[in-house]
Amino acid sequence: MHKLLTGLCVALLSIQSVAMDKDHHKSHHHQSNSFVTVEVEGIVLSNFRARASIGQMKNSGAYGEIQSTTNDRLIRASSSVAAVVELHEHINDDGIMRMREVEGGLVLKANQSMIMKPGGYHIMLISLHKPLKAGDMMDLSLQFESGKLIELSIPVVSIKKMHH
Repeated sequence: MHKLLTGLCVALLSIQSVAMDKDHHKSHHHQSNSFVTVEVEGIVLSNFRARASIGQMKNSGAYGEIQSTTNDRLIRASSSVAAVVELHEHINDDGIMRMREVEGGLVLKANQSMIMKPGGYHIMLISLHKPLKAGDMMDLSLQFESGKLIELSIPVVSIKKMHH
């Protein structure tokens, strides 16, 4: 809660504010529970969101778009809301759609968008500590092969809003 309040205070002072040092970045967002596009050292993050929990399910997903000015790789994600966070993809296995962890991370080709969306690449949130509720914000840390670590606060949205 303290982290969220601190982020909101900074956001009120300057939406463009990005507190950073060489290896650690933190972005700040509007109070309206929408994700503000973030650009850090040649990486642009946009449209990030997490799906609200469905019933008693202990898993969820996070999605968004990453564009880098150089070749890189998203190698790890983490969040305080889940015991395990993995980079996943949906694959067609003899006509059956399955999810699996992506070995080696998600490739970012210079100046091309890597889009994470339902039914494709995504960040899997496994063993949620508590249900994710639409309208809340959650933390998400992204680690890149280049060494960049970007910490985000992303909105939780209902499954109906996932496709918008």
